[in-house]
Amino acid sequence: MTRPVAVATHVIFGEWCMRWTVSKWMVAVIAGAAFPSASAIAQATAVVSGVVRSQAGAPLHDARVTSGAGDGTTTDLQGRFRVAVVARMPVVLMVRAVGYTPLDISIGAIASGASREVGVTMRPLFVLDAVTVVAGRTRPLLNTENAALGGALEEHELQALPSDARDALSLAFNLPGVAQATGFFGDAPPLSIAGGNSLYSQYFVDGLNNTEGFLGGPRVELPLSGLRRLEVLTSTYGVTHGPSAYGVVNQETRAGGASWSGDVFAMSRPGRDGPLGISFDAAPKQLPSGVDPEGFQRVQLGASAAGPIARGRTFASVALEYSSEDEARIGSTAQTQFTGVERRQKVRGLGRIDHGWSPTQTTTLRVAYSNTDRAGAGSGLVVPEADITTRRIGSLTALTHRTALRGGQASNTISAQFGTFRWYFPPTRSDFTRPQVTIVAPDSSVQAIVGSSNFVFDETERQFELRNVFESVIGGGHTIRVGAEATRSWFQLSGASTNPNGSYTVFNDGNIRASGEFLSIDDIPADVRVQRYTIDANQQQVDLTQTLLGAYVEDQWRVTPSLAVVAGIRWDYDDITSRGASSPDLDNFQPRLAVNWYRTPTTVIRAGAGIYTGKLPYAIYSDAVQFGPDGNAVVSFQGASAPAFGQGLTREALQARRGELPAHEERALFALGLSQPLSYQASVGFQAQVGARWAVTVDATWVETRRLPRSVDLNAIARPLGVADSVARGVTFGDGSRPVAPATGSFRRLTTTQSAGRGRYQALVTTVRRQFGEAWSLDGNWAWLRAQNDTEDINFNATQANCFGEDFRDAITGVPCSTSEWADAINDRRHKVTLRAVYTVGSSLRLAAIGDWQTGQPVNRVAGRTNPDGSFSTFDLDGSGPIFGEGFVGNLDRFVGVGRNDERLPNFLEFSAGATYLMGVGASLLELRADVFNVLNATEWGNYANGVPGGGSRTQAGRPGDPIVLRSPGRPRQVQLSARYVF
Repeated sequence: MTRPVAVATHVIFGEWCMRWTVSKWMVAVIAGAAFPSASAIAQATAVVSGVVRSQAGAPLHDARVTSGAGDGTTTDLQGRFRVAVVARMPVVLMVRAVGYTPLDISIGAIASGASREVGVTMRPLFVLDAVTVVAGRTRPLLNTENAALGGALEEHELQALPSDARDALSLAFNLPGVAQATGFFGDAPPLSIAGGNSLYSQYFVDGLNNTEGFLGGPRVELPLSGLRRLEVLTSTYGVTHGPSAYGVVNQETRAGGASWSGDVFAMSRPGRDGPLGISFDAAPKQLPSGVDPEGFQRVQLGASAAGPIARGRTFASVALEYSSEDEARIGSTAQTQFTGVERRQKVRGLGRIDHGWSPTQTTTLRVAYSNTDRAGAGSGLVVPEADITTRRIGSLTALTHRTALRGGQASNTISAQFGTFRWYFPPTRSDFTRPQVTIVAPDSSVQAIVGSSNFVFDETERQFELRNVFESVIGGGHTIRVGAEATRSWFQLSGASTNPNGSYTVFNDGNIRASGEFLSIDDIPADVRVQRYTIDANQQQVDLTQTLLGAYVEDQWRVTPSLAVVAGIRWDYDDITSRGASSPDLDNFQPRLAVNWYRTPTTVIRAGAGIYTGKLPYAIYSDAVQFGPDGNAVVSFQGASAPAFGQGLTREALQARRGELPAHEERALFALGLSQPLSYQASVGFQAQVGARWAVTVDATWVETRRLPRSVDLNAIARPLGVADSVARGVTFGDGSRPVAPATGSFRRLTTTQSAGRGRYQALVTTVRRQFGEAWSLDGNWAWLRAQNDTEDINFNATQANCFGEDFRDAITGVPCSTSEWADAINDRRHKVTLRAVYTVGSSLRLAAIGDWQTGQPVNRVAGRTNPDGSFSTFDLDGSGPIFGEGFVGNLDRFVGVGRNDERLPNFLEFSAGATYLMGVGASLLELRADVFNVLNATEWGNYANGVPGGGSRTQAGRPGDPIVLRSPGRPRQVQLSARYVF
């Protein structure tokens, strides 16, 4: 019995063992499939890394990034992340950040053990509570949003970089695509964008208009302490800013923050006669013989404060600056008996209040004001009683209300702004009850100019602007922006080309003797011998309006998290195009397209193209009326026909004899029609971030401009200039070649504005930037460019008839010409290299520097000869007579075969630097600072912002190869001292 039992037991045990072995193997196989070994895990995973940025390009810190497998991480200060994902399978990357729309990214399968880099951008929600509205924003190293070109100066740069008189706009010269403008009148706007005339640069404050309507430039000058950022966009490829064919300047104002902060400062330019006999400034570069200038002195005071009124709800900011300065006004001839002084005062103020009504409703009230007063106290031959004062007074009052809708998926911003501006030139010490008198010696050399001023210009502008912008997210990747704006301006101008009581030229036959320090009109006897009497027989009061309308729609399409396409269209209308013989220019539809490919976490490729319509300066309308058939009429009586001193015919008496006035220039109101300026712009560029704080950008850009306003003569001299025309002709010489013979009481030259000027700008711009951090920042750019045109200004006239273009044909008649105006532009710089840097050494010393190297500006040779004293006399080669605008623009006749702007002034390097000693005073800071401009004391014959009428060094007489006489140099070395208390 025992054996069978044992056998059975063995069989049962063996079967159990076999089953256990099979089960163990099966469990091992299943477990191996479900739970791979460590080596298997390494081979079955992959890595996704990259950088998360806001839509504009700023890195997002603390964004949460997770994969479908549940692995996750948060981004660091540079927006970087690294997360493990399952290999060989599609991955969904989920990105979340406070204040941004959640983002899910599909990524294709990645090989085991491999890695992939991605660039991620997130669209912000429309969060418009007061705290968000007043918060500052950082300019990113990479632009991942669009293809806009230009640059910006941040608040720390505005405060630290050396700026003469704390003028923020002077710092904009260091931005790519921007240059110091050469204008044609004393108050010409300072910035040239893309080589264009500074009249066309449009100025904004917080996105609302700040452009003076008559002749351009900023309406209000803002205090430096009131600014958070200064930005210049040379090509926007967006639809918001307009109308502008040449770029925009936007000044972003400072808002109050979570705590109170501000500053109080005092600044001085001691000039050459500083304290303790120290001569801080270098001597002026050019002086008339025997003149010892008084030099220059300035005192500037200011303060600012910003902070909360009701914490988290209401914030305020205010800034105020005042300056007083005296500057010697250097005489222009060796006959100068004294050098007068211009006394200047300037006030700049800015106030802002932001109030949050709710988490979705915020209102901003902003007020700005500036007042510039430059009182002439005599200069050269002009005695103090005959000098004038220049006054420019501007104001802006703006109200903006922002509303967030649909849980942050939409917003609406509505703004209303009222602006004022007054620009006028009253006599400094006298009034217009006295005429102006020029006293000459028997040989006709000028001895003095006495009496009152000889110019009437008093312009007032009131402007109302209304703007509304609605934005909404549609679908997964589209943000639609729709906007409309309307601007209405009312202008009033009193204008005359002479003193209201006329101007006399009298001989000093020994019977005019000074009874005081200077000769005076009271020293002139009643029986003085009169050489000439001139008066404007028809002083004008021109009260007109200008209306601008604009509308736009834009789609900001985020095709993928790394690819953005911005497509829009804008329409603009300037109602000046409907005046006179012109018809409304209503077809200004301007499509624009930008592509931005965030190719890798550190590189961007971008491109843009668009059409842009510009605004017409109101002056072309006002001038056409002021100098039209019933406009100003200047008449002169000479020799025997001249009246006795003080007995000249009044304007009222001359009106009755208007038909007896000699033939003159008359303007026709847009006889050829009028269109708004139009530019075609395109660019392609590459950006690369190097490390955490460096970036390099290269952009190639092209701008082709059409329909620029210029002056043409509808009664032009038909006879072409020849090589033999090399001497000055009398005013009647060309009359026989005019279609309509000049006649008494009628016109000789019949001028109108033609919208046919052309311009071209091509540039390759390279920028290198180090973002502010670790106590220093650096920004450098090199523009290799060429700017060309066939018209420089609204009052630009061809040297011969209407011969402007490259085709050498008259723009009106089409007949062949022997001259052309197509040439390098006045504001062309073949190369412009700028570098700016701010560096803090330890905790007590801050250094700042600006270097600016430029090729010389073009030189225009006009027909004439250079006189022994360096001045030049010009020749009227065709007998066309005086032409309106020539005295400003300086484009006079040229000898046949001499091209416009064919030579260059010397190249120039200006280096300016500042050093600030930082001293802690409790929780505050005291800054003691010295700035030095033109440290090397180099001589600058051009390239500085100026409005020298007629040209200065840029206009020369003769032919290429003749001597270049340099005049009107820029500033010598100058020193500025300041103390600033920062709390």
